[in-house]
Amino acid sequence: MKHLKYTISFFLGILLFNITSCDVVEGPYLIDDNTNPVDTNNFVKKVLIEDFTGHRCPNCPAAAEELASLQNFYGDKVIGIAIHPSSTFAIPDPLNSSKFTYDFRTEFGDDIDNIFELTTVGLPRGMVNRTGFDTEHQLGKDEWSSVIQTELAKSPIFGITLSSDVSNGNGTISVTAEALTNINLDKTEEIEDYNIVICLTENGIIEWQKDNTAGDIEEYEHNHVLRTILNTTFGESMGNSFVDGDIWEKDYPVDITTLENANENYSLNTLFMGNGNSKGWDENNMEIVVYIYNTNNYEIVQVEQIHLTNH
Repeated sequence: MKHLKYTISFFLGILLFNITSCDVVEGPYLIDDNTNPVDTNNFVKKVLIEDFTGHRCPNCPAAAEELASLQNFYGDKVIGIAIHPSSTFAIPDPLNSSKFTYDFRTEFGDDIDNIFELTTVGLPRGMVNRTGFDTEHQLGKDEWSSVIQTELAKSPIFGITLSSDVSNGNGTISVTAEALTNINLDKTEEIEDYNIVICLTENGIIEWQKDNTAGDIEEYEHNHVLRTILNTTFGESMGNSFVDGDIWEKDYPVDITTLENANENYSLNTLFMGNGNSKGWDENNMEIVVYIYNTNNYEIVQVEQIHLTNH
């Protein structure tokens, strides 16, 4: 792979229901021109919890509290995404109702649930780095902690570096992934392919939520809510052969208005009992979450997160 560089360009509009966009994405570039080895001390293993939830799920606030507790304990080594899949617990009321009118659902959350089937075992449920697929991945909140400990004990095989130049709803996200070890170089069987996924989530969304203790909460704070995925639900290939120090990098355009409109269209025209009330995104409360996973078993091997805007 020495001195190999390649470029793939695509249009954001292709990913968003054929909505036209003028922003061309440059990259990715796979570069192996490093003369110095990567300092793996710059990167630590991090873990992604995907919390499957719903605003009509009275047990779900307890899972959100567990995620917050784990993040307080482990710091930025634990990253969360709250996914509201299309189930009874996430269906909104019509707009003429007085509560539960917001539609948190996305096509991406539904695509993920179609593979991992968290809603079939009841919510709340979650996955920790998607380990244990396809028989032991649907975890209750009290099972998350032990899996996190196991995952954090592993050495990272990739490091992810993110930067963002986004303001007033438009800009660019830059993603760099570094191989921290040789991957697949000596293998002739069971070659592992890796995909990378670029997500936007939002914190501080104030909407209705059912709660076992407090009943219907009007001003509940929803955090880590999955808003969109910029490069399709299951991402794009990074390849399957890496030398320690290889760098993969790519830029992604962001247009919040276009992304909001695509989600509104999904709510109105695709989802059961959708009502289109899915907009009002606040870029100042948004995070970029990027993860790399093994396509053979869906296991996430590294994840990183930064604010969408500088603040």
